[in-house]
Amino acid sequence: MFGALRLVLALLWLVLLLGVPSDPDGWQFYGLVSVPVELAILVAALAVAPPLRRSRAFAALLGGLGLLVAAIKLANLTTELSFGRPVSLYVDRLLLIDGMHLANGVIGALGLIATTLGVILAAWCIWWATARSVRVLQRVLSTPPRRGVAGALGLVAILVFAVAQTVPDVYGPARPVNDIASHMVVDQVNRLIPALAMEGRFRAEESVDPLRGLLPGKPLAGLDGADVTIVFLESYGRSALEDPRFDAGPKAALAAMAPKLTAAGVYAASGWLASPTRGGQSWLAHATLTSGLQIDDQLRYDLLMTGKRLTLTHLFKEAGYHTALIAPAITGGEPEATHFYGFDQAIFADDLGYAGPPFGWVTMPDQYTLAAYERWRKGQPKPLFTEVVLVSSHAPWTPVPTLVEDWSRIGDGSLYRTLPATGDTPEAVWSDPDRVRAQYGQSMTYSLQSLLDYVATFLDDHSLMVVLGDHQPAPIVTGPGTPRDVPVHVFSRDHALVDRFLDWGFVEGLNPPATTTVQSMSIFRDAFARSFSP
Repeated sequence: MFGALRLVLALLWLVLLLGVPSDPDGWQFYGLVSVPVELAILVAALAVAPPLRRSRAFAALLGGLGLLVAAIKLANLTTELSFGRPVSLYVDRLLLIDGMHLANGVIGALGLIATTLGVILAAWCIWWATARSVRVLQRVLSTPPRRGVAGALGLVAILVFAVAQTVPDVYGPARPVNDIASHMVVDQVNRLIPALAMEGRFRAEESVDPLRGLLPGKPLAGLDGADVTIVFLESYGRSALEDPRFDAGPKAALAAMAPKLTAAGVYAASGWLASPTRGGQSWLAHATLTSGLQIDDQLRYDLLMTGKRLTLTHLFKEAGYHTALIAPAITGGEPEATHFYGFDQAIFADDLGYAGPPFGWVTMPDQYTLAAYERWRKGQPKPLFTEVVLVSSHAPWTPVPTLVEDWSRIGDGSLYRTLPATGDTPEAVWSDPDRVRAQYGQSMTYSLQSLLDYVATFLDDHSLMVVLGDHQPAPIVTGPGTPRDVPVHVFSRDHALVDRFLDWGFVEGLNPPATTTVQSMSIFRDAFARSFSP
């Protein structure tokens, strides 16, 4: 009786390990009842190969393979929910480090250590359970009558599996081949080979630069020396303006601020661009915008950072601009990427003089970052090109700071210690998808209010500001199948500067056109250079 129970548990574990879908769409009845062909092959192999039935090393090896399969499935499920795409272990390997940095900001060092130990323990349990289940099968199949029955059942199961892949059943479509455990391992190998061969193709693509040699001796002369600021709004995607589940807060913020901008003499135009990523990896969007190349995975980004592409920052430097980066999310040393971008000056969290509390992972509120930027830029040489990266709307979107109506009160940010913030703990918010969406809407509303109030209050007469999202929030928030479109707004008190963007398909005002052809973010560098060069 006890032996039969162990056999049932062993089979259930192997079915669970091999059969659990790695794609969110597979978590339906037809995705959970599929027969794992690897189990049938394993039973047949143990039935006909005596050495395999006696080998502890074989069981240990399969335990390791089981752990690998579980890791791939978890990684694929995570990237599908976060970025809306399958995982490539080689290309996405650095995301683990970035995820640890994010977790450290959300749950703290002790929480991160506890989570890491939990992951290590879970990995050992998966290996042990898989190896132990194989040992149970080895013992059961050591009896000759059972071997014959098991071999026959294994062959039948393989045939049933093959038929099931070609004939849809009554519960829905056949299980995708990509969800077969063995195919997943092979798929990662197949992804590795072209990734390793990508460098030559990328260098050839990188070397064809339409801007080199085509611009006049002094590019961007059409700006007439106007200061230019590009502001990235974290997770500001099309869904923020069109999805009613986000409580219409971001859309309402645009509508409420439009009269104030008009009264301040600020002209605006809006449009769309398609981000190379969604849910995260903001640096891919930054690199795409500045390089004029589609940088949609980590490998292309790494290759770009070691190349000599003409960036938008270098273009402004050639036009005689002083260039700077304001990045409040960076708390360590200067990243190597800033050397590639070519900024004259890079200002990070420790350089912004913030004396208030952090807001979860977010180092400082967007309104403080903009206030600090305003103080800083007054003493800089002209003309000035700045990229500002705002992060209050970064996941986990809680807590959300209070908007300060009087900018002169912000000072060094100490007042945020006494101001209330909205939103529960990340653990409480993320336990309910509806609360996550509502909290995202609130944080996005705060970021837009801060930015638009800054524009109405501080934008100089001879300056141009371009505001755009880096990417959509994760599919777990927006739902699957949403486009990668992000809103783009341009602001200036000089109508002529804003008019240049109407040729891109932008429309006047704060509302991007409802229907239009959305171009890739990679067109920005070349389109901007041509719009403002003779």
